[in-house]
Amino acid sequence: MILGAVPCGTFEPLGSLIIENGVLGGRTVSIHCAGGVITDIRDDDGVGPVEQPGATDRLDARACLVAPGLINAHTHAAMTLFRGRADDLPLLEWLQSHIWPYEQLMTEDDVYAGARLGILEMVRNGTTFFNDMYWCSRATVRAAVDMGIRACVGEVFIDGAAAEIRRRRLEIERVLDELQGRSSRVSLSVDPHAIYTVSEDSLRWAGELAAGRGLTLHIHLAETEAEGERCLAEHGCSPVAYLDRLDLLSDHTVTAHTVWLSDEDVALLGERRVVCVHNPVSNMKLAVGAVYPYRKLASAGAVCAIGTDGAASNNSLDLFRDMKMAALLQKFHANDPAALTAGEALAMGTTNAGPVFGLPGPEIEVGRAADFILINTERPELAPSHSLTSDLVYTASGDVVDSVVCDGRVIMRHREIAHEQEILADARRAARALFARL
Repeated sequence: MILGAVPCGTFEPLGSLIIENGVLGGRTVSIHCAGGVITDIRDDDGVGPVEQPGATDRLDARACLVAPGLINAHTHAAMTLFRGRADDLPLLEWLQSHIWPYEQLMTEDDVYAGARLGILEMVRNGTTFFNDMYWCSRATVRAAVDMGIRACVGEVFIDGAAAEIRRRRLEIERVLDELQGRSSRVSLSVDPHAIYTVSEDSLRWAGELAAGRGLTLHIHLAETEAEGERCLAEHGCSPVAYLDRLDLLSDHTVTAHTVWLSDEDVALLGERRVVCVHNPVSNMKLAVGAVYPYRKLASAGAVCAIGTDGAASNNSLDLFRDMKMAALLQKFHANDPAALTAGEALAMGTTNAGPVFGLPGPEIEVGRAADFILINTERPELAPSHSLTSDLVYTASGDVVDSVVCDGRVIMRHREIAHEQEILADARRAARALFARL
C-alpha cells in the first residue's frame, strides 16, 4: 500500500495532518490540519520534522507551492468508459446514435467503475471538487466518497411516456432521500438534462424540488443554435428566457455551455447571478458553432466557471488544459489578447464557482477547509517562473501537481493514488463488457 494512503471507503474518522516545507506566499511553512480544517500555519525552518503531538500523517512539500485545488464545474465522470468511442461527430448525432444507446446498457457497477476512473484522472490533475450530472448517481456518490474527493452529484433525467415520468420523479426523490447526508464532502443537485429533452411540467417540478430541498439546479443550456430555434418556435422566446419564465434561474442554478446567447440572455443570466460553465474543449470538438461570451457574462454579473464536460466529448479531464483552451479561444474569437486573461482563467478554474457549492475561498489560511494541491516547482515547464499565474494557465498540465489534499486527507501523495491499478483494471473490464453487450 502507498505510504499514508487510505484504502477506498475508509476515510472516517478524520485524523490530523502536517504539511512540511511547503511554499505559501513566498514563505516556507508547515500547515497543520485537523478535523478537515487548517488549524495552524507557521514558518518552517526545514531542519527537522515539525512537532505536533498526535499527528497521524505527514507530507513533505519540499520544492512545492501550496495552491487551491481546481473546481470542475460541469462533467459526467463515468463517461470515461466511452472515451474515444464516438469522435468527430455533430452533437445530436453523437448523442442520439451513440451516447444514449450506450447509456441504456449501463449498470450501476459500470457507472461506479467509470466514475472512479474519472475521479482518478481528475485528482491526478489537481481537481479537488467536481460537479457531476449522470445516471445512477448512487454509484457516482459512492465513487466520490471512496476516493476522498468533494463533489456535487445529481441524477440526470429525460422525459418519456407519462408513466415513465412519474416513475422517474419518484425514483429521483428516493435517491435524494437516500443520499442526503451520505458524506460531508458530497452535496446533491437536481439535474434536468436540457429544455429539449425535459417538458415544461417536468422543468417546473425540478425547480420546485431543488428550491424545496435547498439544492442547486444543474442543466445544459443554450448549447446549439437548433436548441434556440426550437425553443423560439415552441415557446416564443430563447432558452434562457424560457427558464426564467419558469423561475429556474437563480444564484443556485448551474448552466453548462451557454454559448448561443443574445444580449438580453446575458443580462438575465447576470441579473440572476447564474453560474455559467464554459466547456471550451467539448464545444470546439462538437462544433457547436458559437463561443461562450465571457466578457459580456462577467460584466453582467454572471458567475463564470469552467468544466471539462465528459471524457467522451473532451476527451481529457485535465482542467489545466481547459483553462488554457478557454483563454486562447476567447482571445482568438474576440481578436483581443486580453479578452480572457490568465488570472481570469485561473479564477474560473479554481474559485469563482466555489460559493454556490459551499467551497472554501481562494486564500490558504487558518480556519479554511483543508483542500489544496501541491505544485512541483521543479518541473521544467514552470521555469524560470516569471509569472506563476501565466505558467499555470498557459504552460502547465496536470503533471505539475505533486500531491492533493482534500478534507485534510492526502488523496494523492507524490503522484501516487491508492488502488490506482485496481481502478484502471475495473474500468477496462466494465468498458469491454458494456460494448460487448452492444
